[in-house]
Amino acid sequence: MALTTQRLGATDTEPLALEVQSDFVSASGLLLHLEALPGLTVIAQKSWWMSDDFEAYFTYKGRLFVVNTPFVQLWVSLIGQPPDGEVFSEVEAQVRSYRMRPLRAWRASWKYFWLPFSPPRGLVEEHESRTGPG
Repeated sequence: MALTTQRLGATDTEPLALEVQSDFVSASGLLLHLEALPGLTVIAQKSWWMSDDFEAYFTYKGRLFVVNTPFVQLWVSLIGQPPDGEVFSEVEAQVRSYRMRPLRAWRASWKYFWLPFSPPRGLVEEHESRTGPG
């Protein structure tokens, strides 16, 4: 099955998000693929080996994002307001160009294993409380 995505619109209380569906998607592999964007930095990742419980945070162009697996899909969400369509579109395009490569997924799992489980609390609070221009 090919990778498919669906953009979920932002509201005052919900973030701009991208739902990613595929039979062959690795959350860690997707993170490694996203790191090809200049300046994107993965800052935290919590997951349990061989489970579908995954959550990782990255920053890109001054915005904070979360990648998680709330159900059987994978979601990439922008944290905070306002929804920055231009920055989100760059991340979305990179997600859509992802192709599963088992060796890359394994390497990514090992690379991100050493990251902290949670991002700095102040960073999350700063982005969650954003209400003005990005």
